Amino acid sequence: MARLGDILIQRGFITEAQLEAALAAQGSERGMLGQILVKRGLVTIDHLGEALAEQYGVPYLDLVPQGVNPQVTRLLPELFAREHQCVPVGISGRDLQLAMVAPDDIEAICETELITGYTVAPVVALQGPVQAALDRGFDDRLVARQTIVDMKMADLESSEQRIERSEITDAAPEEEQAPVVRLVRAILMGAINANTSDIHLEPHAPEMRVRYRVDGELQSVMTIPNHIEEAVVARIKVMADMDTTENRRPQDGRLGVHEEGAKVNFRVSTIPTVGGEKVVMRLLDEGNRIFELNHLGLMPRDLKTIQGMIDKPHGMIVVTGPTGSGKSTTMYAVLSKLNAVSRNIVTVEDPVEYRLSGINQVASDNEHGLGFANALKYIMRQDPDVIMVGEIRDHETASTSIQAALTGHLLISTLHTNDAVGAVARLKDLGVDHFKISGALVGSIAQRLLRSICRECIEPAESNPTMLASLTRQPERYYGEVFYRGRGCKKCLGTGYSGRLPVFEVMSVTPAVAEAIEKGVPASRIREIASGEGMVELTDAGLEQAVAGRTTLEEVFYKTSS
Repeated sequence: MARLGDILIQRGFITEAQLEAALAAQGSERGMLGQILVKRGLVTIDHLGEALAEQYGVPYLDLVPQGVNPQVTRLLPELFAREHQCVPVGISGRDLQLAMVAPDDIEAICETELITGYTVAPVVALQGPVQAALDRGFDDRLVARQTIVDMKMADLESSEQRIERSEITDAAPEEEQAPVVRLVRAILMGAINANTSDIHLEPHAPEMRVRYRVDGELQSVMTIPNHIEEAVVARIKVMADMDTTENRRPQDGRLGVHEEGAKVNFRVSTIPTVGGEKVVMRLLDEGNRIFELNHLGLMPRDLKTIQGMIDKPHGMIVVTGPTGSGKSTTMYAVLSKLNAVSRNIVTVEDPVEYRLSGINQVASDNEHGLGFANALKYIMRQDPDVIMVGEIRDHETASTSIQAALTGHLLISTLHTNDAVGAVARLKDLGVDHFKISGALVGSIAQRLLRSICRECIEPAESNPTMLASLTRQPERYYGEVFYRGRGCKKCLGTGYSGRLPVFEVMSVTPAVAEAIEKGVPASRIREIASGEGMVELTDAGLEQAVAGRTTLEEVFYKTSS
């Protein structure tokens, strides 16, 4: 077989000197010869394609990844396709067009014919487009979109009949499953691969909207035609063991999918809206969750303060923050730290999101008289050492929790307040006396999750004096500091952010703070006392992360300022 360089020279596309320079650069530029020549502007894509077609004796395909049906791509296993750098791009009768970087790979051609049952018609394509087509083809969100297109061409009634036949056959080959089954699985798998925390399926006219919450922000993924949405919701209900005939009241359920040997669970919630049933699924990746205080991202000073709180034999610790700020994760980490054979730990949660070995977990159930307040009363008869209450939301739960903390139990719970000091005012609002709060409360932890700057496109950014002035009492401390932002790249999908990091405000109830609480002084005064004794406020904790280049000044402003 002729060498590519020789063919390019014979066709007059490059000179021998240019070829030698490109070959010498292969070691440092780490690319195939053709890619280096194109990159240097010595040959065009068309010229390279002509030469490759002559070299391998097969047609050249100017591969456009967006034009390849993802379900055709998936005729081959992903690992096999990537290893052999090949991608199925089309089917005609019993022939499969296979785009290959190396069409002389006879082993890959034979294996493809055995795997797919088609006769392979190889074509040569460039490495970059082949990789892009594989990336696109194995993106579950795109597979879901393609499945919707396929379903538009199918009769809905036959689809629903196939759902009934496949309700318990998730393990069947994907091509044998009903389109709606493939669609739901693709939505779930896409969420797992995108590191999503929640999936929202929202009924709107003329189409149902599907959104993923990634790094705390909702992103639109696809739309589902209205005539299909009932079948999609029904499939999810079947998987979550919910009542498929009931669509006039809210329901809760749980489903699990297996991904590469690991099981990922979803908590499912449905609620009727004027447009139909809205579904929200929260991803509970139990297999990858490690609840340890040391892994939460706490600053050493905060870790030391929290350790001092949980070392106390009794009292109340509250974790505050808005929904989705990581309060449950912090409580589970505290419980894991306390978990020991010598302690009886009991929780009451709504719902129980994660199973913790060695800890007795109770699911709150208001319909059967087991709400937080009642459950707490029954737990008190179970000889507990440590109690965790999912949330304090009413006077009865607050009073019972305070009583438990005052009678020799360590109680951990959550409150919806903006900061650590706000926990005191919230307990007052729920009808708890000042002196009881000062006697029971040992500490309060406020937290937020801030989006992290993408490390691939991080760059310096100008600070905003107005934002600084609203975040800290001493903005001049930060005037000389360099802040950062994400420019936006392919890895972060143009957002400039990738992942999240927590920031904390930890208030330990010292004697001075307890005295101020008992006297009923304003929250501003309690904050001053706590800050004087070492508490770092939430905004300052965020600014520390911004100066360190882990998040942006804007993110600190929007997530931590009241």
